[in-house]
Amino acid sequence: MRKLTLVITVIFLFSISLFAAPLENSATIAGVNGYIVIPSALPSESGTNSAITTGYSAIFDIPSGFAHIPFLQVAFKKNFEASVAVDIYDDADLIVNAKWRFIEKKGASFAVGLNGQLLKMSEDLYIGGKLYFSSTFNSTFISLPSKTTVLLGYSLDERKTDFSDIDFGMGFQAPFFPKVFKNKVDFLIDFGNVSYSNRPSGGDADNRGMFNLGLRLLPVQIMKGTFIGVDLSMVDLFDHSGRAISLGASLTFMP
Repeated sequence: MRKLTLVITVIFLFSISLFAAPLENSATIAGVNGYIVIPSALPSESGTNSAITTGYSAIFDIPSGFAHIPFLQVAFKKNFEASVAVDIYDDADLIVNAKWRFIEKKGASFAVGLNGQLLKMSEDLYIGGKLYFSSTFNSTFISLPSKTTVLLGYSLDERKTDFSDIDFGMGFQAPFFPKVFKNKVDFLIDFGNVSYSNRPSGGDADNRGMFNLGLRLLPVQIMKGTFIGVDLSMVDLFDHSGRAISLGASLTFMP
């Protein structure tokens, strides 16, 4: 089943890669602009007007089954981004993100972000969150032009006393077979001790950290001012207890 899903996705990526030039950015599983779970310092592209992205991520974990994460993201004034997502599995978790890029210079961006969480909202509500600083810069990854992000942050969780408060993560994004996919498909790598939530439905980095690997169809224009993007990711690849597959899609409107 996993091999069939991968083959179908690669064929789809190849077919749609023939369309118009893509946007540069896409959302994480939880709806903030970045890699698989690591936010980048780049806000989502907005142009002169605000841009709105609506998206959905499905996470499949063999022992647990499917979780669903719909999200809504808004980017405005080139340097600001906000999003809200709902992680639905055994309960519903609300995840709210805000990001401000305060420096953009010579191919490097620096941003601060806030992630607020209302966890287990239906029966036993508690609060969590993350405050982070990220730097994104142009780089080279295995002789390919890439973007690299370094993230440092701090996590809060009123229920957990035995997890690391200090967050660290890195992300890499580079073209995937650029001659075949015309620079419209990227591969993603991110890793660290950071999950997209304090109570993630797939991949939990609290104890040993995690490594994630994915393919991304950069958002391509399907009609004027409307772009579609697709992500396929393996979450927590090296840890059997947290390993999962994520498939996500997003639709961006740029009036």
